[in-house]
Amino acid sequence: MPELALPLSEIPDGGCKLLQVSERLKIAVFRVGERIAAINNRCPHAGGSFAEGEFDGTIVKCPMHSFRVNVWTGKGNAGKPVATYPVTLTADQVRIAVPD
Repeated sequence: MPELALPLSEIPDGGCKLLQVSERLKIAVFRVGERIAAINNRCPHAGGSFAEGEFDGTIVKCPMHSFRVNVWTGKGNAGKPVATYPVTLTADQVRIAVPD
């Protein structure tokens, strides 16, 4: 599985950075201290951007219809999960495994 790499400093603590992986795939990368989560940016309910939603350190809320997802597990309300991507943190580098 290919990896994306970026400096930890590019992800705001308590916030999100949006990564464009391909024409069809965007990944929202969330940070709380040195803990990093990566999820598919597209809300399965209404297609909104999680990177533009409210994030409380665990849950991100879609800005369109308030669909909520736990960024650490990918579990959403209404039983609709969101794809998560494996993350590795080494020193100040974040690596995210992405599908081919």
